[in-house]
Amino acid sequence: MLPATITGVMLFSFAIGFGAVISPGPVSTAIVTQAPRHGWLTGPLVSLGHSLMEFVLVLLLILGLGSLLAHTAIQVAIALLGGLLLAYMGGIMLWNTVKGRVHLPTVTEQIASLSARQLFWLGIIATISNPFWYAWWVTVAAGYLVQAQQASLAIVSAFFIGHISADFAWNTTLSTIIGGGRHWINDRFYQAIMLVSGTFLLYLAFVFIAQGTRLLSGAALEIGQIFTLAGGLCP
Repeated sequence: MLPATITGVMLFSFAIGFGAVISPGPVSTAIVTQAPRHGWLTGPLVSLGHSLMEFVLVLLLILGLGSLLAHTAIQVAIALLGGLLLAYMGGIMLWNTVKGRVHLPTVTEQIASLSARQLFWLGIIATISNPFWYAWWVTVAAGYLVQAQQASLAIVSAFFIGHISADFAWNTTLSTIIGGGRHWINDRFYQAIMLVSGTFLLYLAFVFIAQGTRLLSGAALEIGQIFTLAGGLCP
């Protein structure tokens, strides 16, 4: 469940978003390959394109899909699928970290330097090319957006701002580290962040699955009562 205050929602959304954004993917790869050429500015420019796509998706979820997501069956599916996705993400993060497979990204290939406008578009392309991005927003984020929309537009805005703040914070940090060529954080510290984030994602997975199970039990009870009532009306 979302916190009751705008500040609480922003912090909560930031924590969830941070757990997702630090996982290596197309966006972090784009930043790592360009940061040596553009420095810390790579993160904000790529994040800007990334955030634009998330803004569009949030609008679609609220304006076009909000009523659909309000149905009990859809909420059950969102809660259960979102919980499974979070459990998978958190489990993979913990497993890879424990096995020593997680390391701070480094530059592994040389590609042409891009302009500021091209970095913005790179953020868009990297975002839409990531299947987990779609899955996360349609399942995990959609569940929270339904709650936020039922509260107020301010809560929806707080959730979005908190989420993209995590994107900008981590991506800028990553591009600063890679672009500056300084070992401000090492693999051990990065792995500690992954452990904490993975554990947090597993906790959220438990919350989502528990909520979906309650909704499913409630729906099953209502259906049973309807059949019972219908049976009583039959001669």
